[in-house]
Amino acid sequence: MAKKSRKSRKTFFSLKKILRSRRNIFSLAAAALIALGLVSPDLRDRAADVLEPLVPGISSLFKPLSSRVQGPIEEGIWTVIHVVDGDTLDVGDADNRYRIRLIGADTPETKKPNTPVEPFGPEASAFTERKIAEAKHKVRLAFDGDQVDRYGRNLAMVYLQMPNGQEVWLNELLIREGLARAQTQYRFSRGAKNAFRQAEADAKSARRNLWSE
Repeated sequence: MAKKSRKSRKTFFSLKKILRSRRNIFSLAAAALIALGLVSPDLRDRAADVLEPLVPGISSLFKPLSSRVQGPIEEGIWTVIHVVDGDTLDVGDADNRYRIRLIGADTPETKKPNTPVEPFGPEASAFTERKIAEAKHKVRLAFDGDQVDRYGRNLAMVYLQMPNGQEVWLNELLIREGLARAQTQYRFSRGAKNAFRQAEADAKSARRNLWSE
């Protein structure tokens, strides 16, 4: 029995080693394709977002090649080219893209390194992707308070430009749907903070998503 147990443990660790090796091979292969410029800028950034949680630090191998630009951008209409997660977007084009963080709305984590996927994180990401698609990937960005955070992301109020001509305030909508928590400790207008607090109160009262338990 003891011999069988040792054999089982040995098999388990061998399998674990193989899986780890395959994961590293996959990651290195992806990095090589990126380094050779055989993937589009959009796929390059998607790879960075997907691979980093699997192999922390691997995105640094091709980060200098990324088309993502840090620093402040102008208010106005922008095209969304990638939804990172529920509260983070990339806007711009294939040559120059800027990362946007929805100010005041915090959705559950899905891609933070060394952090498990949090409840309702995938739902928040899917919701944002769906709304961006409904708006034909067009958003209006407005800045209210500090514009750029320490990661180089633009902190924005994001308004979906719907085909019927209406604007939908995505920050507030995510909070109202119970897919984001209101973050009012940062510097932005009192009016927006009050709107976010009210939206969160409504979500809690209706027991939507994050507040369903």
